[in-house]
Amino acid sequence: MSTTAVRETQNLPSGRPLPRRAAVRRRAAIPLSVTVLRSGVPDSVPGRSLDVGEGGLGAVLAAELFPGELVGVEFCLPDSGAVLAKARVCYQERLHCGLQFLSIPPEQQKMLGDWTMDAPKRVQPAAPPVKTAVPTRRTVAAEPPLPKFLVDSPRRRETTSRYLRRKIFMALAAAVIVAGGAGWWQWEQGWQELESRLPGHSVQAAQPRVAVGFEVMQRLLVHKVDPVTPGGARGIAVVSAVVGRDGTVIAVQPVSGPDALVRAAMDSIAWWKFEPYRQDGIPVEVETTLAVEFR
Repeated sequence: MSTTAVRETQNLPSGRPLPRRAAVRRRAAIPLSVTVLRSGVPDSVPGRSLDVGEGGLGAVLAAELFPGELVGVEFCLPDSGAVLAKARVCYQERLHCGLQFLSIPPEQQKMLGDWTMDAPKRVQPAAPPVKTAVPTRRTVAAEPPLPKFLVDSPRRRETTSRYLRRKIFMALAAAVIVAGGAGWWQWEQGWQELESRLPGHSVQAAQPRVAVGFEVMQRLLVHKVDPVTPGGARGIAVVSAVVGRDGTVIAVQPVSGPDALVRAAMDSIAWWKFEPYRQDGIPVEVETTLAVEFR
């Protein structure tokens, strides 16, 4: 392996130069995994690094990314340890891309720096003396060949096909949920419209509950269930009751009296039946206070 110069400029497959880096990178072909968040669903993209440094890496991936996209990258440095970091896509050209580390633990960043600077040194042969200064042409080391799993076009097509099937399934599921909600709302609206057209059916506006005295409700009482006296106890139990528009008791609450007598009174009053109390000829709910005497 060799260490890339600090201000080295490489070329993309199209011949366009990459942006200059501010940190040393070491050439290495390391398997890695890039996690991309698409439509709220994480997708893991396999790949292989081209060079690695303390500030980022260059890689060849099995899917295209977008410049500026935030991703997660995970790989293992030879003879060092695992690295897990958040990164931003700096450039993308075909399957080549550059990732800049944004969030990485300090110990992993130090490990990257030590591993990058620990590259083996090449022994340069002594140059023969020359009489005239001849400008030397700088050469850039050739990039390593693409991994086999990227060259294998059928496998690439299979990976792309799985990704497209997942996207289509998510879109269909969202469409079914939206269509189901819209259909249920239309069904409710149509049912209410049909009910309003039935003979004798009328929509009544909600009427406020009316407070009525005990004497008035006594005159409207048409069915009474006598309470069971608990253990021969004596006294008066007072409860509050809500009578519906049809005259049935729909709620009972204790007010005063011994607990045993109040419970017995509530059990019996729940079965009482009244004639509907009318206000302006319209039945309304009634709130009243009832007293039961135990002798």
